Amino acid sequence: MPQGADLAGILPLVLIFVVMYFLIIRPQNKKAKQHREMLGQLQKGDLVVTNGGLMGTIHGVDEKVLHLEIAKDVVVAVSRPMVATKLDPGAAPKAPKAVKKETAAKPKKAPAKKADAKK
Repeated sequence: MPQGADLAGILPLVLIFVVMYFLIIRPQNKKAKQHREMLGQLQKGDLVVTNGGLMGTIHGVDEKVLHLEIAKDVVVAVSRPMVATKLDPGAAPKAPKAVKKETAAKPKKAPAKKADAKK
């Protein structure tokens, strides 16, 4: 078997690996690096969103744990790597207005059947 035939058989596999590296592996590593940098820069007062969807302001910072204030006087402890993103201070959602309790509509009664007058 000639040497060129061996190279021709391996070349498609090498090309597939190179394409996967540039399309999948490299961007993923770049995104992970940016996330690690963002986690390292978190400080008290930052508005963040966790992977679970909780949105809150950082109330306290420890090495591995963040304390998020998610409502007035409600502070939860969150593992630092679970922070998905840091939001701009202007992006904070407004607190919903108090919801009024609406009285449930009373079901209408079926009209009473008239007794047969012929009895």
